[in-house]
Amino acid sequence: MSTLMTAGTALADLVQVDLGWWKLAGYDLVQVVSPRTALGTAWIVWHGDHVLHTTDTLPHAGGWVANHLTGGQAR
Repeated sequence: MSTLMTAGTALADLVQVDLGWWKLAGYDLVQVVSPRTALGTAWIVWHGDHVLHTTDTLPHAGGWVANHLTGGQAR
């Protein structure tokens, strides 16, 4: 298990399954090759059969999941 810091919040439930594949609260965070990003990779957030979000880094992907689980941004 690893702890990821996102926006000042520790995501202690982040579990590494394999190289480039993490799980958080039932969501899969998978790293893929992407020539369109500066780092050459992108992160995809999956839940079941559905792609929900793509981003450039693991902290951003974990932050998206944490934000999604808390109901999103305040309105």
